Amino acid sequence: MNQPMAIDELVSVAQAEAMGELDAPMMAIVLSSEQSYDLPINSLETDADKARWGLILRAAREHVEADAVAVLYPAWTTIRHKKPENETVEAVGDLAEGTGEEAEPSGPIDTLFVQLHTRDHVYWRGFEQIRDPKHQRIIGFRRIKALSTDYKRGEAPSVAAWLSTLFEPLPDEGEETDVDRELADLLEEPEVSAALYPRQMRALH
Repeated sequence: MNQPMAIDELVSVAQAEAMGELDAPMMAIVLSSEQSYDLPINSLETDADKARWGLILRAAREHVEADAVAVLYPAWTTIRHKKPENETVEAVGDLAEGTGEEAEPSGPIDTLFVQLHTRDHVYWRGFEQIRDPKHQRIIGFRRIKALSTDYKRGEAPSVAAWLSTLFEPLPDEGEETDVDRELADLLEEPEVSAALYPRQMRALH
């Protein structure tokens, strides 16, 4: 997979899904070598939500032997301007930590995030969502440079920690754990099993 090309394609998908809507949908796309699979995400508000969806996406990725998982979601963000060389890290970290006393926060930005997680890297893009003043529907996007960075997998911001187990190896045969049994159960949930049809097949079910 050409990863820079893939993140650009995912940005196009995310923006197309959000255009004309009041809120951009939260979703994951599991990218195997031959197909892509969509999983609508119902909530990432709490740590429990993130832990559950981290397991679901790991299970889905293993199930189809995918090499990459994308996550698309909206969020309100504040960019910190402490030091130019640290602006990107501070901006992304602010999603989880809030502003510090030394920071000079700008106003909150209505943001669409696109993340592509591979075994070695996390590709991160952020866009301000431009809205129709009258109806508040999304009519365009403006890229936020401070929220658009590529990271080595172990160096991604802590706000992405809930996806840290995406590429953990499967246990050896006979070493099944409680987590692996939970992963198997998650694959049987209707919202997950239905999503594991390729896009062109799902309309038939």
